Amino acid sequence: MTAEVYTYIGAGGKTTSLFARARQERDAGHRVAVVTTTHMKRPAEWFIPADLPEGWQAQWQRDGIIVVGWEGTDGKITWPGEDLYLRLCADADVVLVEGDGSRRLPLKVMGTHEPVIPANTSRVYCLAGLSALGHTVRDICFRWELLDLDPEAVVTEFLAAHIIEAGCLARIGRWKDRTTVILNQADDERRRLAGKRILNYLSRPGILTTYPVEMRETK
Repeated sequence: MTAEVYTYIGAGGKTTSLFARARQERDAGHRVAVVTTTHMKRPAEWFIPADLPEGWQAQWQRDGIIVVGWEGTDGKITWPGEDLYLRLCADADVVLVEGDGSRRLPLKVMGTHEPVIPANTSRVYCLAGLSALGHTVRDICFRWELLDLDPEAVVTEFLAAHIIEAGCLARIGRWKDRTTVILNQADDERRRLAGKRILNYLSRPGILTTYPVEMRETK
């Protein structure tokens, strides 16, 4: 068995989107493994330490989803290591990867060494949050300085599209052609219409999503 690998990058609900996909794949009868190439909050369920304690395979069989990594600081987990990652790819139907961090902000600019996308990734999903609209760059964009943005500028639809395009899509090299944009937090009709206009500005196709409060992951 060789898994399909999907890597999630960006901001504005990346972890929520990833775990929603995990549940969807599990409900379709697929064995799902979740990892991070950087760090992510340890989930309340499904976690298995990277040293693979006795009974981990039975847990995977029972739950359909496992989240594997080394326990770090502040309740975070980290990359499980290349050998274990490849083992998961051989045993799973689907592997979901969180490829960067965003400090819980709805927009971000990729740093020099971001994102970290495994070489066997089938598709990349670039997330951004529509809650950024109407707020200042300083308040809602992680690493805004890397695009020389005005920190006091109010985020419009056009500016949000610029941040997504220049701050993510233009910085991921060969992965751009395999990337779909996800505009999350399309919580009402105003945001949905704004999201559709933003997607029209971008060089890659995209979709709009929203999740009920109880499904939203916290970091």
